[in-house]
Amino acid sequence: MANWTVSTSTTSVVQSSSVSGGTKVLTISPNVGYVLSAANFKIGGATETSANVWAGGNLDSTITQVQFADTGIAGDISNTVTATVTFTSFTMNNGAAGDKILYIDIDEDVAVDRAIRNFCIASQHTAETNGNSVNAHTVTYASAPSGITTVVSSGSSVFNLGDGGVEHRSSGGVPEGTAYPGNQIFQVTFAANTVFGFFYLSPPAFSIAAGQYSSYYEVIDSNSTFDSNNNLVSIVYTAHYTPPIGISGLDPDPMSSAVAMCELGHSIAFSHILRQKPGSEPGTTLDVTNVISDTSDVISTGESRNIKVIGIEGAIFKLVFTRTADGHTYDFSTNTFTSGATTSTETTLGSSGLQDFNVIIPLVTSDATYDITIVPTPPTSTSSGVPLVAGDFRLSQFARIDVSLDMLDGANKYIDADLPAPVVITGEAKKDVLGSIDRTFSFTITPAMVTDSSTNTLAVKSSLDFSLDDVGSTVVALDGNATSATFDVDDTTGILAGASIDWVVVKAPLFSGDFDDISIGEYDATKQTTEANVDNLVVGMILTSASLNSTETVTITAVGESSIRLSSKFTFDTRVPITFTASGVTVSSVTDGDTLVASQSLAGVKDNLSLQFGGGEKDVSSDLFGGTVTKVGNNIVITGTFKVNSFSAVDKTVKIDLNKLITIS
Repeated sequence: MANWTVSTSTTSVVQSSSVSGGTKVLTISPNVGYVLSAANFKIGGATETSANVWAGGNLDSTITQVQFADTGIAGDISNTVTATVTFTSFTMNNGAAGDKILYIDIDEDVAVDRAIRNFCIASQHTAETNGNSVNAHTVTYASAPSGITTVVSSGSSVFNLGDGGVEHRSSGGVPEGTAYPGNQIFQVTFAANTVFGFFYLSPPAFSIAAGQYSSYYEVIDSNSTFDSNNNLVSIVYTAHYTPPIGISGLDPDPMSSAVAMCELGHSIAFSHILRQKPGSEPGTTLDVTNVISDTSDVISTGESRNIKVIGIEGAIFKLVFTRTADGHTYDFSTNTFTSGATTSTETTLGSSGLQDFNVIIPLVTSDATYDITIVPTPPTSTSSGVPLVAGDFRLSQFARIDVSLDMLDGANKYIDADLPAPVVITGEAKKDVLGSIDRTFSFTITPAMVTDSSTNTLAVKSSLDFSLDDVGSTVVALDGNATSATFDVDDTTGILAGASIDWVVVKAPLFSGDFDDISIGEYDATKQTTEANVDNLVVGMILTSASLNSTETVTITAVGESSIRLSSKFTFDTRVPITFTASGVTVSSVTDGDTLVASQSLAGVKDNLSLQFGGGEKDVSSDLFGGTVTKVGNNIVITGTFKVNSFSAVDKTVKIDLNKLITIS
């Protein structure tokens, strides 16, 4: 059966009248899951007189030729093909003869292909040993199907050895329209170490975190093997993918390559519970012995997380899942976070020694953390390692962040506001990328962007330097007390506009308690007392301390003569020092050899304080490839490919220095 359809064309004319020669256009459309090009088609028995033009063969005698043409891009999923039919004049049938039908025989010259769709998904499991460093089980991936690559992800330090998380990434292209269960993308075998008596308490569970794509992945288990006691010792999981068709936002896919699809953060997480045969089980006390959950960062779009509580039959407990920023707890009956002290219902472990809980973590636009804790009901106790208080078992969720490629005007030669917009690559925070995420760019620099309109002839430098501004930092001391955004340093050599300005100050609180307005000071050795002192503190600095009882970021919002105001309450202890770290302060411009202008006032920063300039993007792995600088008319065009290999926890910007690529005369 053909994987395409052809339209018809009908014209009404008077019986027995003369019909002039001309053309008719038919449209060939692909069936769902297939793609077409003009080169796919021919006329049966005909001769190709020129590219995609056919004459003779299985055509009515009045038809002289048929020409096939693409309406879009050949082989693209949205492309259709036209068949332009050329015919000579003829006399229309009379009423007795009926309608006149012209036939053409359209055949496939080259077989029609299925549409290929990209995907990328991470599969995760946990390696586990017993107390004698014996592997409790092995997890083995079969060879990847054709067109698919499966590799161990960066950061997975173990593979079937030791204890810890292991992640594989499978990516590639698969055809549309494959029948259920879809295209096989990977196959993995879980096998318990039967020599040492290990078995699976239940088939390893899996959870799919792929947002709107979740329903298009299918995982099927097979080949379950059991020991003589009917304990599961081996099982195979085969993952399949069926690309969504005709779904807005999902078809076509939002990313143009398999590697770029990794940016969506799709994952299948396997979790397991292993036991050993009698002789190595815990004692008979009523204990909650372990809490297991996927500890990887929750994806920004939210996902469902499974939490397994393990222990002795009869152990009684409650599970608490807390959003740390506001202290709201998860209500397992409504699957929402509430301000009340909600918990799971009181649970008694059955003979399996296992209880599953699922929490639905919503999308975030700012970073969040979550704590898992157990509340045992007497006489139930807990083993070492079971989370009982905040911070014992914490999950993190980071908002998606941007890495931007912008232009640096370290010599203040250009009107910064007129320069082209930066190139932005977005990804999951604190994630490495399989390969890299690439964006091509083209920046056009015009004479009108030069600050000095009398000297604005642009030329390409003879020696080009495409290095980005994330390669190092400069430390220089303040020269005199700062009183505004303009200040002096010992030397501005190596300091460029846009560089971060960083410094750290340690102070002591004068009072203990929870405050959002507190007097801060420094220890005076002569007087052997702590005196009020707010030197070197400015608005925006971040507070950190061993006494901080919240994960939210606390910053200075105002600096007084002897006290500071904070963005939220902070727990102070006069015995515990506070570290203040500058944040978000950058160099706006370099005035001369010893004068700088900052992005905010530095009033209060004192003479001789060491400041670090630049180096704030080191936790982003990025590069520039294939850079070119070309003179086009009066303009300069800078092109290349911006690559990001890993993302930090916050938005970052790296820059190309225009003054290392362009001369102005």
